[in-house]
Amino acid sequence: MRVLVTGATGFVGHHLVRELRTRGARVHALVRDPAVEPVPDGAQAHAADVRDPAAVAAVVATVAPEGIAHLAGAASVGESFGRPLATWDVNLNGTLAVLEAARAAARPPRVLVVTSGEVYGRVPLEDLPVTHETPLRPVSPYGASKAAADLAAFQYHDGYGLDVMRVRSFNHFGPNQDPRFVIPSIAKQLAEAEREGGDGPVELHVGNVETRRDFTDVRDVVRAYALLLERGRPGEPYLVCTGRSLSIREVIDGLAALCTREVRVMSDPGLRRSGEQSDLYGSPERVRSDTGWTPTIALEQTLADTLEWWRARPDTET
Repeated sequence: MRVLVTGATGFVGHHLVRELRTRGARVHALVRDPAVEPVPDGAQAHAADVRDPAAVAAVVATVAPEGIAHLAGAASVGESFGRPLATWDVNLNGTLAVLEAARAAARPPRVLVVTSGEVYGRVPLEDLPVTHETPLRPVSPYGASKAAADLAAFQYHDGYGLDVMRVRSFNHFGPNQDPRFVIPSIAKQLAEAEREGGDGPVELHVGNVETRRDFTDVRDVVRAYALLLERGRPGEPYLVCTGRSLSIREVIDGLAALCTREVRVMSDPGLRRSGEQSDLYGSPERVRSDTGWTPTIALEQTLADTLEWWRARPDTET
């Protein structure tokens, strides 16, 4: 299968390229600037900004992919509040450019549009787990732009007959993730503390450690994406998640147990988000029934691999 991956130079993109290649796919990467962005091994890079419909269409016409995995977009909920226009531009207009390019192709490919569990916003605890029937009530520019991209993907299927699937992924992490996010940030701090040495405890300043989220290893997530490209039903929304939630405290305790230094967790009220959802987890039943996917990598393994990845970074890269 010939697959074009947008956002291939990002955290999830690197893992997806590797997963697709292990399955025998010929992988092409849509990259803004191949000269400065780290293109994954084994992927053929094509220069284009996902917000440029003509450039995206030209790449799709050249590659003639059988499948497109659309990952490119703004990824931070917090940063979206300060940059709402930029967030909307890349998340919605970038998705429209990909869908239009697929629609215009001589042989329209399958398209996997990846959005987020953030499209659901605040969900009453009594209504958990989230399912594909849970109403979309996004509360951030990031969540709203992803919800719009999700609706656009459905319209291109329903209105134009495009073979497109929507994936609403919940929290995922693992090696090579940006330290702007909580788990890689903590792993990075612990790895740096180990290198520095010292007898005192490592102090971690975090927000609300009792917040609970549905965490999946990124390598399990990309396996779900690959299976959906092969077996997913067009037009359907899929939730990629574990079906259970863990507290931030449990995750931190797991990382602390792997650290060679004592760790002291300091909950900083200034780092807490006002009105934050206390618990959120989804149901993976549809993706399980349609593809046979189930997460297989234990939390302990993901934490160990994430910390080890940061331990292996030289000082100049941290």
